[in-house]
Amino acid sequence: MLPVSGLSRYRSRKIVPFNKAKKLISGFKSKKRKVGLCHGGFDVLHAGHIRHFESSKKLCDVLFVSITSDRFVAERKGGSRPVFTDRIRAYAVSAVEFVDYVIIADFSTAIEVIKSLKPDYYIKGPDYINRKSAGIERERAAIKSVGGRIIYTRDPKLSTTGIIGYLKRQDG
Repeated sequence: MLPVSGLSRYRSRKIVPFNKAKKLISGFKSKKRKVGLCHGGFDVLHAGHIRHFESSKKLCDVLFVSITSDRFVAERKGGSRPVFTDRIRAYAVSAVEFVDYVIIADFSTAIEVIKSLKPDYYIKGPDYINRKSAGIERERAAIKSVGGRIIYTRDPKLSTTGIIGYLKRQDG
């Protein structure tokens, strides 16, 4: 992970603890406001993420973004990831105008996040529309189990892993 000094300075009112997010979502839903959730590592924030958040915000009244904690990104992506700590990643995402709230989720998958937060919509990119992996199938089941639905954006795919791979090839 890239060392960053002064981590305590990377704060935003949009970054909320998990339990507060649960209360906020419950309150929004009681007022008939539609709550959307995007989930991911968002390791190196890029235009693809921002476009996804912009499209996602158009689908709901309040957009929450849950960021996978450091330990689970490292587990999933390997030892050189994440590039930035979850606090830095949460701060970067919180600066995006389309995002209303950010949560650091210390769970191995989005399933636990969905079941705990119970959003109206779980929003994924178009590359997941026809995907049949066990993971996405469990995410589809999780959102359905809480009375919500999965929605897909139509944005072009940009991949953090692809960007990092490109940078490594340019350096070598």
